[in-house]
Amino acid sequence: MKRWKGMVAVMLLTLASCKDLFQYSPNEIRLEEDETSINLKNIPRIEALPQKDTLKFVLIGDSQRFYDQTADFVTTINQRNDISFVVLAGDISDFGLSQEFKWVHREMKKLKMPYVGVIGNHDMLANGRLVFNEMYGPENFAFTCNDTRLICLNTNSREVGFDGSLPNLSWLNTELKQAASFKNVFVISHVPPFDHKDFDTNLEQPYANTLATYPNVLASLHAHEHHLSRSRPYENGMEYYVTATVKKRMYSVVTVWDHQYKIEEVEF
Repeated sequence: MKRWKGMVAVMLLTLASCKDLFQYSPNEIRLEEDETSINLKNIPRIEALPQKDTLKFVLIGDSQRFYDQTADFVTTINQRNDISFVVLAGDISDFGLSQEFKWVHREMKKLKMPYVGVIGNHDMLANGRLVFNEMYGPENFAFTCNDTRLICLNTNSREVGFDGSLPNLSWLNTELKQAASFKNVFVISHVPPFDHKDFDTNLEQPYANTLATYPNVLASLHAHEHHLSRSRPYENGMEYYVTATVKKRMYSVVTVWDHQYKIEEVEF
């Protein structure tokens, strides 16, 4: 009997020492140090880059469960030496689970250049919104590279029941006012305003009007639709660009110089 008690005690001690190997719930959030505040850590790296006449950055989206394609993207982009940073424009995860975020970051952290993540509608499922805030930082943020200001925000209106809070146009307008001295501005979010299933239709025209108010805004950049599109759907003629999903093995390169830009698609 004593022998069995001893064996049970050893087993319990072993299990206790291995507790970090187990995830008790899919919704549990356990993050390593390199998995926290990713944007807050990478933005200073971006803003410290040497000034160049021409800026090139990459826009991708909808990594979701496409881990092999994400890994191949990282391998491909690391072979280039002309990219300053990467923007992952939402739907980092598929079901908002922390493990999904971790699996994507496991690949993205291998990039030789910094990257930032933007929150997508799938990232707000389950407790994904909390995961995003812990892993990446605030949902609305802005940063600078060269003479270009990049303003990123949450446009996932459906996930809050179209209650008028997303996108936060007051915050956006304040950021655009503060960016008036920059030569170039890009506004980046996951859901484009003309997606009437997921973007609040009551905020569509106010969003477009807000961007049109500022002449230094070059384009509005998005993901979400899983296929490439570029259009000028509003009267001011500003371009709205949607990048394809990583699943399609494609990324977009945004090149900026003076007060001009071009966007090219690259397959990998």
